[in-house]
Amino acid sequence: MDPIARDRAFVARMAAVAGTPPDAGDRRLMARLVADTVAIAIAARRGGEGACAHDARARAPLPAGPCTVWGGGATTRALDAAFLNGSAAEVLDYQEVLLMGRNNGHAAVVIVPALLALVQARPETAPRLPGALRAAFLANIGLMAALGRGHRAGSVGFRTTSLGAPIAAALAGACLLALPADAVRHATTIAASALPAGLLAAMAPSAGSYSADKDLSVGWSAACAVDAVLMAEAGCDGPEAALSGPRGWLASYGFDTAEAGALDAEPEGDGLSRYAIKRFPANFGCQAAIRGALELAMPADRIASVTIRVKSSSAASLSTRALPNPLAARFSLPYAVASTLVRGRCGLDDFAPEALSDPDVLAVMERCTLLADDAFEARHRDTGVFPGAVSVTTTDGTTRTAAHDGPWEGLSEDDIDAAFAGKLAALTGPEQGARLAAAADRLLAGALPDDIAATA
Repeated sequence: MDPIARDRAFVARMAAVAGTPPDAGDRRLMARLVADTVAIAIAARRGGEGACAHDARARAPLPAGPCTVWGGGATTRALDAAFLNGSAAEVLDYQEVLLMGRNNGHAAVVIVPALLALVQARPETAPRLPGALRAAFLANIGLMAALGRGHRAGSVGFRTTSLGAPIAAALAGACLLALPADAVRHATTIAASALPAGLLAAMAPSAGSYSADKDLSVGWSAACAVDAVLMAEAGCDGPEAALSGPRGWLASYGFDTAEAGALDAEPEGDGLSRYAIKRFPANFGCQAAIRGALELAMPADRIASVTIRVKSSSAASLSTRALPNPLAARFSLPYAVASTLVRGRCGLDDFAPEALSDPDVLAVMERCTLLADDAFEARHRDTGVFPGAVSVTTTDGTTRTAAHDGPWEGLSEDDIDAAFAGKLAALTGPEQGARLAAAADRLLAGALPDDIAATA
């Protein structure tokens, strides 16, 4: 297909999604994604973690505006709220993940801050928010399917979240504001052509710096989406074929895995179910192993050795044993598993700075062997799941193993609901967690809560 026609058709399909009310199942899932994103940002900003220790001061004085800074007790204009909230939502690495064989990455940490900033700035758009959110999440799936993994293979390292979600959020944000079709297209292509595409330089275990640029990249991505919408609304135009054409987004970031034809697919009815919320405050590649470690927990002096088997790419990227800060611990399978085995839990406190020097945990870390499983990698590429298996050999020679495909596999809906409510409570406190969940439900019913700041 001609690139200009392909790009226009992709934007038109997603704009049609934005104009269609989501069904009850999608509204429920998106309400959970909204509540999850806001709660994580609240906890991170209140704790002054990562970039949250610096980003608001760097923006001071904040311009006046109607948009809430989650966890910060301030309001500001949409651009600054999107940046500050997107940055905070990424800090704890507790956010959702796209489960897809072609690609992964996050989306809610960009989409939710950008669209909620726009809807707070323009309250009259609230009835269109549910459709716009669904369009953004589905557009991100299409973009990620087209992109593949070449952007982070070998020595190349672009941040997946910074490549697709800002484009999807800009497209949906323009629909939220009910801009004309040409302006929706321009918002999309402005975002694609002016991305603050982050690098993965800090996330290589051999470097081990695990710095705050990770958070800032997401914040700037959310702000990029808002800015692209506002510029398109003001009359600014973007290039034709910016997604799939020569020297466009896919040609620049897709490398040898680009598949432009993925942009031609119709939106999937069950597509939103690909977004998985994290159960534990660590990288998603650690989630199944943490769950297994919970089932095998025992005192450190009983543990002779531990084997952690995960997909090959996770064994490489999550192998660090140097723990200069909490972010490094969240990207360390040896630490996450050892901590869970010894403590019998996996919560926010287990990744606090003071927790990283626990001698029992560090001793068990030394007994952990990480195995790269090519069969697990193949299953991940085929279905999107992140399998993990943990085997513990005790001092008396007994070996026990626990294996899972993910943190929620096999749990009942009631158990999942209870665990999610517990996550919100741990992040914000029980009362505020319940208020936040209720406010997210109202947002996904198309009503802007009278005082969303009270929940954030």
